[in-house]
Formats: sequence, C-alpha cells, structure tokens
Amino acid sequence: MNEKQLHDRPLKADLHIHTAEDPLDWVPYTAQELLIKAAADGFEVLAITNHHCRTHTQALSSLARDLGILLIPGIEISIQNRHILILNPPPQTNFFDFSSLASLNRPDCLVIAPHPYFPGFHSLNGYLREHLQLFHALEYCHFYTSYFNFNHQVRQLSLSSGLPLLGSSDAHFLDQLGTTYSLISAQKDLVSVFSAIRQGKVEIVSRPLSSLQLGSLMGRFLSWRIRGKKPILPKR
Repeated sequence: MNEKQLHDRPLKADLHIHTAEDPLDWVPYTAQELLIKAAADGFEVLAITNHHCRTHTQALSSLARDLGILLIPGIEISIQNRHILILNPPPQTNFFDFSSLASLNRPDCLVIAPHPYFPGFHSLNGYLREHLQLFHALEYCHFYTSYFNFNHQVRQLSLSSGLPLLGSSDAHFLDQLGTTYSLISAQKDLVSVFSAIRQGKVEIVSRPLSSLQLGSLMGRFLSWRIRGKKPILPKR
C-alpha cells in the first residue's frame, strides 16, 4: 500500500443535487442553504447539478470549504432530450450530441448516467447502451420503494459492463438529502474523488422510501408541475 492509499478514507458524497438557482425546476432551498444542511449531516463532497446552469461561484466554494465540504462544479444537460450529468465541465463548452461527450474522457471530468431506466422522457434508457463508452459511472437513484425499484436494471448493467455505480439523491427537497448517497474512498480533492469513482471504490448507502414518503414526494412534484413555472423566491 502506497502513501496515497494510506490517506484515502470514506468520504460521504452526493453528486446529483438541485437548488433554487436551477432555471427549470422548482426547488425551495438555495445553494447556500443546501451547503449548511449537508455539512450538518456530515457530507464532505457535493455537486450542485442544476439544469443547463453551472451553479458554482467563488463565494459558494469558499462557504463549502469553510464547512468542510469539497464542492465540485456540476451540471445536468440534455442531449436528444435525455439527461446527462457532467461533473467539473469545462467552462463555456456546449454539448449538442452524444459524440461531443468524448472530449470529457480526462481525469478532471466525470460523465454520469442519471436515473437511466426510470420511466420518463428524460431518462437515457436505450441511449445508454448505445453510447455506454462515453460514461464513467451509472447512478443508483434514491427514488424507489421496497416494491418497485427501477435501479435493478442499472445494477445489472453495472455488473455486465464494469461501469461503477454511484449513489445519489437527485434532491429537489432537503428531506431527500441522505436517502441515498455514496461513501467514496479517496482523498478530498477532485481528481482523487473522480479516480476512486472510476475504480469503483464506492459504497452505496441507501434505503427504500416508505409509502408515505413516496406519496409526499409525488404530491410535491405534482404540485410543482401544476404551477407550470418556477416561483419567484423571496429575497434573503
């Protein structure tokens, strides 16, 4: 075991989270509120992955550092209307088709397939196998119960392809934080975390939602859809 490995340790991480700064989704908490809550819950690595929007500023990065959190820049993009997570995307870079993701095959970037087999128009489904070589990890998402779990198919794909699984919450409400997350054995820096994920040095911590939790979440999501647009949040 080398000196670097001796300093690796499990880091509590969630790399798929939305905040009020998201231009598309209704989220009732800000990035700052997320960081404070995550620090209180013992998280050490986070990525804010708003849609088509890189929510990463010097002020947020400094706050995260003061709270003991490595904040990784992230974004959730759409290609052919299918969602893809990119961690530490190069600034001012656009991705118009799947082939453009090939430029991200580098140590300081990570491409993740989020909720790939969940029902809905934005999940990758068949596109994932077609473009599997472009992805570095597959998401095991928290939105499941003991009687239905759309993560089963992605777990089988992970076993057959060798691509690692990464547990995350895709949180839009703060009570989703901590339902599913990852323990990543790495040093607390971006390249070490990405390297550990690629090597599968990840333990997923997850629990199914109860029927009450599922109903509550679905009700809140439905209410957000009925609104039809993002609300104007009060000034803080």
